[in-house]
Amino acid sequence: MDTLTHTLTGAVIARAIDDKKVGRWGMVAGLVMGAFPDSDFILGLFNRQFFLQYHRDFTHSILLIPFYAILFSWLFVKISKRPQFWSFYKICISVLLSHVLLDLLTSYGTMIFSPFFEHRFAWDLVFIIDLIFSGIIFVPLLASLFLKRRAQWVCRGSLIGLATYILFCWVQHGQALKEVRNFSEGLKEEVIQVAALPQPISPFRWALYVETKANVYQGFLDLTRKDSPEPVSPRSSFFSRLDSLYYPSGNIPFQSWEKLPDSPWVKKALALEGIKFFYWFARFPVVKSVNLRDGVHRVEFMDVRFFLPGIRLPFVYYVELDDQGLVLSEGFVEDRRRL
Repeated sequence: MDTLTHTLTGAVIARAIDDKKVGRWGMVAGLVMGAFPDSDFILGLFNRQFFLQYHRDFTHSILLIPFYAILFSWLFVKISKRPQFWSFYKICISVLLSHVLLDLLTSYGTMIFSPFFEHRFAWDLVFIIDLIFSGIIFVPLLASLFLKRRAQWVCRGSLIGLATYILFCWVQHGQALKEVRNFSEGLKEEVIQVAALPQPISPFRWALYVETKANVYQGFLDLTRKDSPEPVSPRSSFFSRLDSLYYPSGNIPFQSWEKLPDSPWVKKALALEGIKFFYWFARFPVVKSVNLRDGVHRVEFMDVRFFLPGIRLPFVYYVELDDQGLVLSEGFVEDRRRL
């Protein structure tokens, strides 16, 4: 979830608790705690790999959250000069847990058991930036600033509305999973995993994935669409190109990628630590391309999870080798473009 929504959610939770002992400092605590776990964005100042490795790691650990809550509660007591440690603590721990919960709703992956277990958990229910989700938080919070006597119940109503929306997304996710499972049953391959990942703008849109031993399949579903989209040109607007990706139930064209082409250069690349890290981070990794140019063998890997055809292709990792198999350069394409 985006940091602004996390921050506003922290304020809503604080106002819903509405502890008179800490007064306005409760909302301050909610705002700060809502944003704190995302302070790991600083890691991106070093390089992309460092950021991907540790983003949503130790600042999002449910094992460490009680200790963060103790530390910040002590700080708020000192700064506010209000000796209400437990009043601050219940706000801090509630907001910190909400941050982790909201991040789990997305498909990015959150290491909630760091530092002991580095698995990335994801529930795949809500897109990282969801305007409906943010609106359910922002509008009641704004109203609570004017309806001060009813602020606590307005914010509690916001949280109830949020829970209802998440339940609605869970139902849509179940419908999308049925679609992708129907497709997977028709494949004459051993299926490793299937997934339905939330998409931007609409809770009815889903990216569908099937991973087999040899391939990854991707399709796009709009649960409200009745007819197939009209083709668009590359010069069309972003929203037109985005809309053209999604097909109605039962009529989805799936694109496939071979996971590991039979190439000695791919095999050499797979032995590198950078690629091992990429495969740890990626959910649906495939070899994007294998090329030879001016005596340089270039292998590119991508995570199909982030791929929107004709719109977006982030997190592409490349390796360049000479004829003897020595590494000339490697890294994320986005990092190289910055140089």
